[in-house]
Amino acid sequence: MKHLFLRRFLPALLCLVLALSLTACGGKEDNTTKDGDEGTKGMISGGKGGKGGKGNVSASKVDPKQAAESLALLQGGLIYSDQTTGAVAYLGQRERRDRSSMTDWLLENCGDLASALPFLLDIPAERVLGAGYGNLYCIVPRDENTSLAVNHITWEAYGNGLHPEADEVLYREEYAQPVLVFVDADEPDIEIVLVTNEGVSLEWIPQIDEYEIPIIPIGDDGEAMLMDFAIFGYTTGLDYGDDWDLENWGPNDGSGEPAGDDWWLPPTDAGLENTTWICDCWMMELTADDSEAGYAGSAYVYFQPQEYQEYELVRAGVWRMEDDCLYLKLSADSGDEIDASFPILISPSGEDLYFQRSRTGAGIPFLPDGTDSVGLLLYTG
Repeated sequence: MKHLFLRRFLPALLCLVLALSLTACGGKEDNTTKDGDEGTKGMISGGKGGKGGKGNVSASKVDPKQAAESLALLQGGLIYSDQTTGAVAYLGQRERRDRSSMTDWLLENCGDLASALPFLLDIPAERVLGAGYGNLYCIVPRDENTSLAVNHITWEAYGNGLHPEADEVLYREEYAQPVLVFVDADEPDIEIVLVTNEGVSLEWIPQIDEYEIPIIPIGDDGEAMLMDFAIFGYTTGLDYGDDWDLENWGPNDGSGEPAGDDWWLPPTDAGLENTTWICDCWMMELTADDSEAGYAGSAYVYFQPQEYQEYELVRAGVWRMEDDCLYLKLSADSGDEIDASFPILISPSGEDLYFQRSRTGAGIPFLPDGTDSVGLLLYTG
């Protein structure tokens, strides 16, 4: 359970750190451009910025110092698991006839991410790989001692199906740097090979699911081998439209609400009824019953002293949703009580809770002292 929790929430917590730590970019203008087809020759340079880019990075100004700092901050978040070989972000699909510079395209399609992680705009043309159109990914090695190879592949039929065969090496470095890679949107034609200094290796063919989220490879121990850092935008709200009030979590001036499947939002009573949530050695169970008038049901908090041991009940009480807060009234055998409202958000999948300290400062056992928020994972076992 602990490994599953780390896999799901370390990216989100890192994203919150990035949001608070990075500022807008400035620097010397680079007017270098290259002509050619729509391919990878459209290097990271030039232009006047994308029409829809919401980030603070100027299309022609990237501060090398801030670019390096943003890369170091991202890679610093990869050290929590020995199995993590690097990070990936899906940046969108570039059309074959798109003639805009890569800088303009990035600011148009993922301006907020580029604003927070300006190293994206500092990747030189020789590390922009593939056909120059299709699904674009950024691959970041775990650290400077991680090797990276990017191979073009074709699919060969033998045995019981199709198998990838590498026919060209597009990039290979023992001390790798971030790359941008275009992958065929219909038939993936790229293979990523990462090997860390500790000997952990990964061979991965970049693909996205129906929600345009990278299908992250999982190791034998159940841990993710890549971290999805594109979660930065939709976890922190940076991708939300200007008509959405993030502080009050609702539309401004009566404007239309966003699609419910696209946002982290406060759950309802019905959404939390008969669910169980885990966080390291803690478990919170929310049932639907009539145990006390005015509440949605009973709430129980359990603690697991050691892995594989039985959970022990440490607090019990009632719960209900109040606007964007989970109101809990819990008591322990010692007589100690918790009576507070905790702001929470639930992920689009309904499998993750972002649980925050009460606005009055009250905490809960699975929220350590000095910590203002924690992630909980839906337990289905």
